[in-house]
Amino acid sequence: MPPVTTSRRQLLRWVGATGAVGLAGCAGGDDGSELVATLGADVSTYDPTQANDTTSRKAFDLVYEPLVAVDFEGSVHPVLATDLDQRDDRTWRVSLREGVTFHDGSDCTAADVKASFERYAGTPRESDVFLWYDDATIRDDHTLDVTLSRPYAPFQLTLGGVPIVPEAAATDALDLSTGPVGTGPYAFDTHEPDRLYRLVRADDHWFAGGSGNGSDADDVPAEPPIETITFRIIVEQASQVAALQGGDIDLANNPPADAVADLRDDDAITVSEHLAGGFEMLVFPLASRPFSNRDVREGVSRLIPREAIIDSVYGGIGRPAYAPISPLLDDYTSESFLAEMGDEYMRYDPERAAELLDAGFAALDISPPYETTIVTNETGDRVRWAQLVRDELNATDFFDVSIEQFEWSTYVGRVLSGDSHRSDAMMALGWSGGWDPDTYLRPLFYSEQATPSCCNAAHYASDEVDRLLDEALTTYDTAERRDRYEQAQRRVVEEAPVGFVRFGTRIEAYRTDAVEGFRTYPLDSGEFTSIYAPTMGAYTTTGGG
Repeated sequence: MPPVTTSRRQLLRWVGATGAVGLAGCAGGDDGSELVATLGADVSTYDPTQANDTTSRKAFDLVYEPLVAVDFEGSVHPVLATDLDQRDDRTWRVSLREGVTFHDGSDCTAADVKASFERYAGTPRESDVFLWYDDATIRDDHTLDVTLSRPYAPFQLTLGGVPIVPEAAATDALDLSTGPVGTGPYAFDTHEPDRLYRLVRADDHWFAGGSGNGSDADDVPAEPPIETITFRIIVEQASQVAALQGGDIDLANNPPADAVADLRDDDAITVSEHLAGGFEMLVFPLASRPFSNRDVREGVSRLIPREAIIDSVYGGIGRPAYAPISPLLDDYTSESFLAEMGDEYMRYDPERAAELLDAGFAALDISPPYETTIVTNETGDRVRWAQLVRDELNATDFFDVSIEQFEWSTYVGRVLSGDSHRSDAMMALGWSGGWDPDTYLRPLFYSEQATPSCCNAAHYASDEVDRLLDEALTTYDTAERRDRYEQAQRRVVEEAPVGFVRFGTRIEAYRTDAVEGFRTYPLDSGEFTSIYAPTMGAYTTTGGG
């Protein structure tokens, strides 16, 4: 069995809004080359090995660069690497771009890459690298061989999430906690805690313009058109929307669902959206009756009014979810597979639900109605869909359900306590995965990921699912991986440790006269990718419309 060591940091993917803070003051800059965007929380760190929050990664992703990047459709593009050559199942030769310098003026070499990997040891994000990394051998200044601890299918995708920093950061000669130093198109300028975070266009970025071979990069200017990026730190989503409509900011990401219709009706605002890599779910406490019974769990899943939730809570945004892998990853799932899972196990069907609940309660000798709770954090959208599920359950003779809300950090502590599976309460949660299918299954359904180790709050355990996920992770052939993941999903959906609710959509809203060329990235922390991503053919300008 592979030595999986996924950490609790993945809990932070459980999507949830936090508290409210007032609007910050107006950001500076009036020369027409400044973009003013928002962050929903303050930047907590500049060091990639310490960043356990998506806000920090959003803030420094334009400063640091990885060896490769993953574009808006999930394809891998070279950035600091010019080539990745697989030598055998566990060895990859990495060829580096020459002439690249860090913002401190030092050259980017193979020694920096090796040091960037190895400084993850013993840090909060150790598993980002040491889930697959064994060693690296430097061949010359711009070539190294990376040896994996085992065959690892997501290797190239994973490299896209490992920023390369100067070797000096590994020897403490450079302290990244005082400011990020990377090779990216923007350099760190200012951070005023709880107010703003500012980047400026970097001198000497390596991209020299189009390659002349007809690639997307041919159309990208040699330097970022926008000179200054200012992120205003505005925690409350409603305040972000007000600042956008008032012209105080140019761009707000992920506005609340109940504001999207008004933003679309505003001629001054453009709204863009993209299917996202995440879902909402209702988690069952598998160690507690009646949720220990599979028929009861399927019966509840059959009473989740997914279409009504999408229409009334999310303003028609999103898609019903019947399995864990997002349709964003079309190499590993399909419309027909999702429809099949819905028809067989999950789709809203009160008559079938009544049959299942009757059988489940009888098998457990429980007399209905059963008093229970749906616990949730205070995110408005989540509370509203939990209320709709409550209403459906209370419309039967089987349940008497109430809603219990908690502040986010309290809620996280409750869910991760390690004994939530013994509670009598169902849990309303969200999950945000990545470009690889393993990120949608292992943290939630692998037996060793049960809380408090990670995020399997139901404490679901299946030897078959564990085996299939291990085989899929070490299989390079995409068709074979898809087969393993379909088998694993089928087993999970059949046994119903959770009721899937909705696949999400990422939304950005920006002022039409101020922003041109902005594209929505579908995953958390990548929202600002299109500001300048030359190898993907993406860049944004100010003064649009």
